Amino acid sequence: MKRKEIEQLQAAGLISAEQAVAIAEHFHLNGGRRWNWLVLSMSTLAGGLILGGIIMLISANWESIPDVVKMAVAMALLLGFWVAWARTRETYPWISEGLGLVGGGMWLGCIALYGQIFQLQNPFAEGCMLFFLGVCAIPFIVRQRLLVVVVAVTSAVLLGALLDNRESWLSLRPWISDDSTEMACWVLLCMVWWLLGEHWRTSAGACRSYAWIGMVAILHFLFIAQISLLYQAVLADENPVLPGLLLAVPLLLLWKPKGVDWPHWGLMMALLSLPYPIGLMLKDSAGGELLGVLCGFAMGGGLMYLGYQVKRISWLNYGSLMVFFAGIALIANVLESLTGSGLVLIIAGLLMLGLVWLLEKQRRALAKSIKENA
Repeated sequence: MKRKEIEQLQAAGLISAEQAVAIAEHFHLNGGRRWNWLVLSMSTLAGGLILGGIIMLISANWESIPDVVKMAVAMALLLGFWVAWARTRETYPWISEGLGLVGGGMWLGCIALYGQIFQLQNPFAEGCMLFFLGVCAIPFIVRQRLLVVVVAVTSAVLLGALLDNRESWLSLRPWISDDSTEMACWVLLCMVWWLLGEHWRTSAGACRSYAWIGMVAILHFLFIAQISLLYQAVLADENPVLPGLLLAVPLLLLWKPKGVDWPHWGLMMALLSLPYPIGLMLKDSAGGELLGVLCGFAMGGGLMYLGYQVKRISWLNYGSLMVFFAGIALIANVLESLTGSGLVLIIAGLLMLGLVWLLEKQRRALAKSIKENA
């Protein structure tokens, strides 16, 4: 039973408003919460930055930390972030995914850490298989869709990188010589493995099937690859039109709201892309990158204000999207100038989580006000 189905029954006159509220409370539908996949992606990215910072801080002082302290701290971080995820997923779902991602990353870190302490990596192939089996257990333990997707794709990439060894009996190099093709094969193999596990679990009646997430995960992997192409084109001062078009395809297909016609959606996406060419034009001038970021904040904030004034929630959402991108650009500029420090990554991740929390909270408040005054 979904909240939308209850609303449809109420609109058809089959149930009263009191009955709709009682049904929603009985099935714990949380007031009709809708997932904002962009916000969850930003929260996930912030969690990844925090996780990377923790790893860098630990690796910088690795030799001086006793093994017992390593295991205790890793387990405390794992449990702490998962408890934080469980406590915030109902009230603040847009930041809970980032916290859950850090917990999932600590799960992977614990597998590698305990394997090193107890000498489980030797021989190399058996150690990689142990790591892979530990990763595949996550979908059966954690009921968190986005975390499962990210961990599944990440595990495939990590496994492919670890197995980039022609002498390993698990390597695909004797048959595949291209690095990107081998990595893509490992991603597909990992997703097939995970989908089989989901099929076995759902066939036993444990829970509903999430098999469609496999396709979403592959789309996210392609989306990340397209972003890297765009980033490389900008750094090399090449023409970014082609990778920019590749980047626009999943944006157009995956994030089009229901009820919005394609011409209007294409026009709004073109407006959203304005900060990008402006940033390219300003990047060679003094303070040009910062000016481009400020331009994105100004355009996004202005579009949010305009959407609130004209009572258009879609404009409000588009403006928040621009502010999100500007925030990511600002954090990327900070990281580019202060790379090499785990503390910087942690601070950047916390700043991004704060941005996600404040912006999404304000966006929801404005959207609620628009609906109430409509």
